[in-house]
Formats: sequence, structure tokens, C-alpha cells
Amino acid sequence: MCHSWLMCLTAASCLALAAAAAAAAPNIVFIFADDLGWHDVSWHNEEVVTPNMQELVESGVMLEQSYVQPLCTPSRSAFMTGFYPFRMGRQGRPLAHSDPTGLTLEKTIFPETLAQLGYATHAVGKWHLGFCDWSYTPTHRGFDTFYGFYGGVETYFSHTEKNGYDFRDQEAVAYEANGTYSAFLFGDRAVEIIENHHDPTSPFFLYLAMQNVHTPLVVPEEYLAYYPDEADPNRQTVLAMVTVLDEQVGRVVEALKASGHYQNTLIVFSTDNGGTKIGASNYPLKGSKMTLWEGGTRGAAFIHGPLLENTPRVHEGLLHVTDWFNTFLAIAGATELPSNDGYNQWDALRTGTVPSPRSKFIYNLNVNSDNSIEGAIRVGDLKYLKGVSDDTNDTSSFLYNIWADPNEEHNLLEVEWQVALELEALLLAELPSLLPVDVPDADPDSDPVNYGGVWTPGWCDPLSPEALLA
Repeated sequence: MCHSWLMCLTAASCLALAAAAAAAAPNIVFIFADDLGWHDVSWHNEEVVTPNMQELVESGVMLEQSYVQPLCTPSRSAFMTGFYPFRMGRQGRPLAHSDPTGLTLEKTIFPETLAQLGYATHAVGKWHLGFCDWSYTPTHRGFDTFYGFYGGVETYFSHTEKNGYDFRDQEAVAYEANGTYSAFLFGDRAVEIIENHHDPTSPFFLYLAMQNVHTPLVVPEEYLAYYPDEADPNRQTVLAMVTVLDEQVGRVVEALKASGHYQNTLIVFSTDNGGTKIGASNYPLKGSKMTLWEGGTRGAAFIHGPLLENTPRVHEGLLHVTDWFNTFLAIAGATELPSNDGYNQWDALRTGTVPSPRSKFIYNLNVNSDNSIEGAIRVGDLKYLKGVSDDTNDTSSFLYNIWADPNEEHNLLEVEWQVALELEALLLAELPSLLPVDVPDADPDSDPVNYGGVWTPGWCDPLSPEALLA
């Protein structure tokens, strides 16, 4: 049924809205989970209680080779720009609250481009792309609305990090959020945005960046009852946090259906990186968040919506987080796609009869402070890693056939050393386009004490890494 305040007075009027929306470009809902492990979803682990997402997977497309960056800010930077983070100085650690920098202003980010195509754009949840100057914040970078927090980590109920409060409704401090679990706040706002979108000629993009299941590990106690037999309290809490996340995904889908938007909406779900070593699980994949192993970079993901054909199915084609930029623009009807590191995956995802246009990607690339090179590349089924360690031997280079050995158990370096050299050459060929990691010292001017106890923009000069090198 339609909600009365949606102005859908009858079932017929809801159907009319749905029919009108079908003539417009599709709505897009992109849901980013935070630190979700490969083994922390029901389609990879039947013990996890995620019935809403399971239903979307079982009637949609499971993305089994969907790759992200190993950390929060890099993944969000790649999604928003379509570029590998190492081309923007964002390949290092995540941004901290006191960092006087942000995602480069030299790039046009995704919502800005969508807005030019007539989309209403909304960001809900975690930003984590910088806020030292207002120019870095969501409502100055193409989003019509923002509801959430600017930083990368904070408490779930009081919404504080260190000595400052961090929660906004648009640009205003949202003190009223204090005391409510963030997932419920984000779910409420996402539903409100969907239900209040009445213009069928103007599609919407909803970027729902959930805080769950990032540390600190906190969940309303009643959700622990879903996992009474889990002996590890951290694991029990993480799984309960996943179930809360799933509940909000279900609310979004229900709102789409009740408002008549569902038939013309694509829903994409992805983690921003692999799970941590505390409570999460990437089994059977090797590694965790912060690593270039599959457990840190191969994300649990799916795409769902009536516009997809030949569903349900499993998509095994290579897909990288940079691809969503051009893929979504193609879906939105853009006549020209920008030149970046992404590929338009729409035909492959829509039908399942077209192979992925991507055959290779860079996991990450960086030059460390000691001038050593750390990175990884995938070409076809082969993955080459340089300058990394698996804590079992002194080897710093590895070669795997990921299709045959997805858990990275058999290093082929010695027997396929010529192949390894070829892949290393391809990886190193990217060095000329690498910008140094943008990690300036923390700025004491950021201290919330200066702003009434609130993390607030306005204390830095918004210089990009490119400008600093000029």
C-alpha cells in the first residue's frame, strides 16, 4: 500500500506513478557496507541471518568477482571518481578527522555528473572523504542532501569521535541524532527520501553508506539473540550488526515497492573492503582489511532490480569499484562516458550473455617511505603481488591463479617466473601516474574545542595533491 502522505490516494495512483517512472531513467540505490567480511553474509555462510539481502540475491545477480580497495577512504574515492586511488594520492591510510585534506577537488565526482543528467542526489551515512573545508563536503560536491557523519569512525549511539560530535543534517549539526543507533537513523532517512520523491520525470540516486559493521563493535542487545550459540562475543556482535544492516536494506526495498519506484530502480550492494581480524570473517579467502589478499579486496556484492534479465544468476566476470562510475552513467543515459579507470559493465550485468569488458585491474600501488614498491595486479586469472608479506616466509612477491586457487594457497612464482616478470612490468608501468600519498600532519586547528565540541569544516586550505606538486 501507499503511505497517505505520499499523495498516492489509491492503488491506481501508485500504479500510475510506477508507469510514469518506468519512462524515466532508472533510479539507483548504492548501498556501501563498512568492513563486511566475505563470510559475513548468508549467501556465503548460511548461519548469517540476512533474509532481506538473501532474497535480493536469489532474485538478482550475485557478483562473485567484485573488487574494492583494502581500506575505507580509498574505496570511496575510487567509487566517486572512477579512478584508482593511487592516481589521486588516496592509496594510503584512511582519512582521519584532523587531516587537513580530502578527496581531490581536481576530479568531478559521480553525483556532480548525475546531477547534470537531471538526477536528484542524496547521500546518507558515512562520508569519509574529507571535511576540513566545506568544499570537500557532500553538499558542495554534487549531493542535494546529506544526512550522516563526515569522518570515518565514531560511536554508534552518541556519534562522537574523541572529543567531538559528528552528525549532520545537510550542513546543520543534528544533535537530535544523539542517543539513536546510526543504522536506524540511516534507514529512516533512506525511507523518507524514497517516499518523498514524487517527480516521476526526475530519477534519484541514493548513496547509502552504512556504518555497520565498522568498529567500535556495538549493537542493540536484542539482536544478539539471533546468534545464541556464538561463543566469541566479538563475532556474535559483528553478526548481529550484519542482521541490523540487513533489516535496513529490507526497509529500503519495502519503501521502493510501496512508493511505486521499485520497478524502475537498480539496487547495488557492496562492502567497501574485507572484514577485519576482530569478529569478522573472510573465510575461505586469505587476508583481511588493510591487505591486498583476496580477503581484503574481494567484496561481498550483488545487483538487483526488475531491469535485469535472466535472473537469478551468478556473475563471475571481473568487476572493480571504479566501474560503477561509468556503468551508472550508462544506465542514466549519458551519451558520452568519461575517460577513467572504470569500464561500463551495464551490458554484462543486465543480460548475463555478454562477457565482462574488464580483463585486468590494479589492486593498489604505492611507493613506501623507504622507496620500496608495494602493489598487486590482476590479469585474467593471474594475480601478482609485489612488496607484501603473508607472515609465513620471507618472500615478498607472489603469483597465483585466482580462478584455480581463489584462496591463494599455491605461490606459482618459481615455476612461472617469466609470467611474474611480465605482470610486474605491467604493474610498474603505472608508476609515472602515481601521486605520493596525501597524508599531511594532523592540524590542531581541527580540534572540536574550537567549535563548541563539534567536528566542523573551515580550518584548512583545500589544496589537492596535484596542486601541491605543481
